[in-house]
Amino acid sequence: MVAQYFDHLGALDRLAPNLRGNIDAGLTLTTKDLAAAERKRAELWHRCRVLFERADLLLTPTAPVPPFPVEQNYPETIAGHRIATYIDWIAPTFLITLCGLPAASVPRGLTAAGLPVGLQVVGPRFAEPKILELGRLVEDMNPIGWPPIAGEG
Repeated sequence: MVAQYFDHLGALDRLAPNLRGNIDAGLTLTTKDLAAAERKRAELWHRCRVLFERADLLLTPTAPVPPFPVEQNYPETIAGHRIATYIDWIAPTFLITLCGLPAASVPRGLTAAGLPVGLQVVGPRFAEPKILELGRLVEDMNPIGWPPIAGEG
């Protein structure tokens, strides 16, 4: 985030709190911290590479909780465990991207309240056609339709 918003570092007070927090956290990192993070990312990538020697695709929930009101910054708990930041609730999704793996999210169904839930389809490098093919199959087998427009019956 520091690199992406480098030109705005002098105006952090004008950024949204989550973004500002990410940048502030990034500004405290040392070269040693960055090296350790890159080493961990490489380790995760290799673990995924080994997984995809045995499996064609990995299927995960797109998010660990159903949709919540837009006014709520992030859920307070997941499966009874209190979470500290908004990053904690989206980690399962962004870790896939962090590893550089191709992925797609496809609607999978609706909660009892009629809210959509998704399935994340992850594959090894260059598996985009297979990922999109499975995503299309899932959507065709279980169409949820378009969400209702606010204010319409």
